[in-house]
Amino acid sequence: GDSLYRRSMYTFWKRAAPPASMQIFNAPTREHATVRRERTNTPLQALVTMNDPQFVEASRFLAQSAMKQSEEDFSDRLGFITTRLLSREFDATERSVAAESFQGFMQHYGTATEDADQLLATGEWPLDESLPRPELAAWTMLASQIMNLDEALNK
Repeated sequence: GDSLYRRSMYTFWKRAAPPASMQIFNAPTREHATVRRERTNTPLQALVTMNDPQFVEASRFLAQSAMKQSEEDFSDRLGFITTRLLSREFDATERSVAAESFQGFMQHYGTATEDADQLLATGEWPLDESLPRPELAAWTMLASQIMNLDEALNK
């Protein structure tokens, strides 16, 4: 409904334990004051960022924004995403790895349109039907991959 995104900002905390999604990211309990949270990057956190509907939907929204607000050039769209997630653009080596991943996603979603539809159906935010689904699914997966970098999660 209308308050879906508002609810995630005002999550109910029990006195002794944070919500499960916050606990996975090592949110402290409210029993003691915490000046600095510990930095971790665990496989469970990676599973959450790559599979939780809220993170998948965030990746899709970022991909939609990149496709609509930047040029059709791969570098422009990649720069749009990395600037928002990492506050910097990729260097040449990172860009080539991202391009290789994107081509693999495009090949997959170009032939497996049901997979693209299933990925893009995740979440409540309306899908922009004017964008090509295989390309949007590929950009969604690339945004998710960048969002899952240690640099994006911990720094």
